[in-house]
Amino acid sequence: MSDSPPLLPAHEEKRMPFLEHLGELRDRVRNSAFAVLFAVVGCYIFRVRIFAWLALPLASAFKHAESLGIKGKVIYISPMEQFMVYLKTALVASIFVASPAIFHQLWAFIAPGLYPHERRWALPFVFSAVLLFAGGGLFCYFFVLPPGYEFFMTSGRLNPDELKQLGEVAELFLRIEPNISMDEYYGLTLMLLLVFGLVFELPLVLAVLAMLGIVSAGSLWRWNRYAILVFAVCGAILTPGDLVVGQLAMTGSLTVLYNVSIVIAWLVQRKRRDTDEAGDDPAASEAPDA
Repeated sequence: MSDSPPLLPAHEEKRMPFLEHLGELRDRVRNSAFAVLFAVVGCYIFRVRIFAWLALPLASAFKHAESLGIKGKVIYISPMEQFMVYLKTALVASIFVASPAIFHQLWAFIAPGLYPHERRWALPFVFSAVLLFAGGGLFCYFFVLPPGYEFFMTSGRLNPDELKQLGEVAELFLRIEPNISMDEYYGLTLMLLLVFGLVFELPLVLAVLAMLGIVSAGSLWRWNRYAILVFAVCGAILTPGDLVVGQLAMTGSLTVLYNVSIVIAWLVQRKRRDTDEAGDDPAASEAPDA
């Protein structure tokens, strides 16, 4: 009798790697959740400073509107609203703070499926991912939020000729004041920061796909015109509310990032081609005699 262990059925052999893959995914998600949890504690301690920093675009919009005779204020309309806004602010801030750990866990999940020489890109991958994620949030904060809120704070203001046409109800329109809910403002602001942070990862995603040979610079260029249309649709869907400035900014930034990705894919292809040519060169592959 043979002492060798019994062979597993074919369907069991296929399931084992898949279950191990799910276990690895569970561990990486758990580690990322722990990193965010620790970051939440620190961010909640500094919640007032983060809250004030995120309020600057709205304060600038209020100041601009006040110069036009429009006065507004921030309000909360439920007992728990202020606390929940502080909590959500700390949570979103913790995602940015813990992003190095999150992207490191993402790389650790991908790395087992790569060749040994590809795993050395761990540090550049994490650094680039964090830089793009933070860059997307900062781009939104400085170039999307201030003009967007200034536009919507003053877009409903009527000029004197329009007020005359309203007749007796003109005084009613003059008394309209923007009372902005904390939850509405911070919910929209935090969502935009996260969305812009994620979409700015596009060059990194396409660069990794180009390294794996899944996409090429030529195919990306041929799909350029269609990509712009897709980006316009994504800008309308991913940008909450009717923030037209945010939609245009997202469409434009995605278009620029996509074309940057084409250049990166071309550089990756050229390096791979040079490496393959060097490997095929008989003189280069000839080993010296002992």
